[in-house]
Amino acid sequence: MRWIVTKDHHGGCIGLGEDADGVPAHGKPEDGDALPVEFRLYTARGRLLFEGRCGDIAADWWHGMEPLLYAWATFRCRRLTWRPAGTDEPWRPLRP
Repeated sequence: MRWIVTKDHHGGCIGLGEDADGVPAHGKPEDGDALPVEFRLYTARGRLLFEGRCGDIAADWWHGMEPLLYAWATFRCRRLTWRPAGTDEPWRPLRP
């Protein structure tokens, strides 16, 4: 699933992500504009590290875990929330 970091609250990771084939890639934050879901990645203590865009988590939650898994070891991200892009819906925790 394509995903990209569009806001970096940690430093040095803007544009980090994966292409549609799951290959690590760098891009520009505006590359995420075409993706239908916004996500946020947090540490276990609730500190927001990254915000980004990705494919449809509601349709494919398994691949929706990819940003979290990528940031798990390096940044100790332990929680991902998401919502449809461009809405005021509440942030949802990633759950199967």
